[in-house]
Amino acid sequence: ISYIKINQILMANIDNKCKDLEVRDYFSENGYDHSKNSLEDLYSLQAKTQSMYFEKQGRKPFSEFNIGDVVDFLMVTNHAIIDELHEMMDAVGGIEDGKGNAAWKPWKSANLEIRNQKLSDLSPGDLKELKMEWVDVMHFVFNAGLAIGVSPKEFYNYYLSKNEENWNRQENNY
Repeated sequence: ISYIKINQILMANIDNKCKDLEVRDYFSENGYDHSKNSLEDLYSLQAKTQSMYFEKQGRKPFSEFNIGDVVDFLMVTNHAIIDELHEMMDAVGGIEDGKGNAAWKPWKSANLEIRNQKLSDLSPGDLKELKMEWVDVMHFVFNAGLAIGVSPKEFYNYYLSKNEENWNRQENNY
């Protein structure tokens, strides 16, 4: 088996390549080129935060990363995203009463009770904690985009173009 064949076997979703997907400039079409927008604000803030961290640690900036640096950074970022998702899972059932992780632990006696609740049943503090864990996930998702050079405009355009493609796939019995 050739290296290419092995790589194709190991690569997830090789039938879903998007390199030929037309990417519209939704960002400009929706007027974001001529005014500030929240996505760009958040993304830029994360870039500044990461730059500050790199500077404090004496590390080179994303713009100087080689592919090996990107791989190393994405490995740590992947672990961080998974860790934050685990924290979010622990918070999904609430943390104030100590039963929250029972939402995903079927062996806990509170499992069915917690699973049958609605998020609106959580205390305002627990709901805020849950949402803040999601924000932590997004910090690292943005870092992954920054590491590979995705701009806010590209993210916006790629996201909407890929979403449109996903809708087309569903409409065509994908």
